[in-house]
Amino acid sequence: MNRKEYNKRMEWYKHDRFGMFIHWGIYAIPARGEWVRSVEKISIEDYQKYFDAFDPTGYNPKEWARLAKHAGMKCESVLG
Repeated sequence: MNRKEYNKRMEWYKHDRFGMFIHWGIYAIPARGEWVRSVEKISIEDYQKYFDAFDPTGYNPKEWARLAKHAGMKCESVLG
């Protein structure tokens, strides 16, 4: 994406200034970013505890979207 396309896509966020990004995956448990395993060079054995703890029983993106809309967020696709 070039700078012009990026700026156009960012107009919505700059105007509304109310957004949400949901980190959904094993990497959310240590809460240090998606690349935590690579950046911190965590071994598979040490990362296993996060894998064992991740239990996505509360996965309900439609409900999350409904709650976000109720809170005043508007929908903008990041996929283009």
